[in-house]
Amino acid sequence: MDAPALLARFRLEADDRQQPYLWSDEEVLSYLNDAQDMFCREQGGIADSSSAVTRLACQAGDEFVEISPRILKLRYAARADGYRLELLNFEDLEARQAVDDYGYRAGLRLDNTPGEIKALVLGMEANRVRLIHIPLHDQELRLIVYRMPLQPVTADQPNLEIDEHHHLHLIDWMRHLAHLKQDAETYDRGRAQEFGDRFLAYCRLAREERERREHKYRTVAYGGY
Repeated sequence: MDAPALLARFRLEADDRQQPYLWSDEEVLSYLNDAQDMFCREQGGIADSSSAVTRLACQAGDEFVEISPRILKLRYAARADGYRLELLNFEDLEARQAVDDYGYRAGLRLDNTPGEIKALVLGMEANRVRLIHIPLHDQELRLIVYRMPLQPVTADQPNLEIDEHHHLHLIDWMRHLAHLKQDAETYDRGRAQEFGDRFLAYCRLAREERERREHKYRTVAYGGY
């Protein structure tokens, strides 16, 4: 379903089919965008390995590189030569600096050592990753991510990014927001709570289904006679 179809379905379910509408088209469209964003946050995001946000341009001498604020989670990163980069939280970096037999710390260090990029450190700055090591030449990194929608749904761009079988469930969050509108004819805290709870329950179900689908089952070998 595209945006016009969902707006029509919203008006049908909310019994808002006569003009002047209780909720303008602009309001309902804003509810739709918020619903798609909220679904992505709750469900974990849209899996992506091919859009522009999955290509990370690094310049020679860079310590930090900006990543899209639409990215919710980095799943994988590699150099163009196929070398897979480690993804490290800043808090975990110290544990990687193990002491060797001579009492010196080895492994990855947060310094300005030049060389091939080996890892990305997350969480030091908003929407930026720290490189280890500092690159000697310009290059592009390739990412696999979970992300938010890249563009808002508009009259000129009516298509949603999430899978179509989720679309009708967005109406629950749209109605949650609609019944929070501060107007005597629209505000209904009880109904807002009901629709919000129903939407969040669906998001949890959708996330569990995705995690089961992506889970790699392992065979277990048992000892015996």
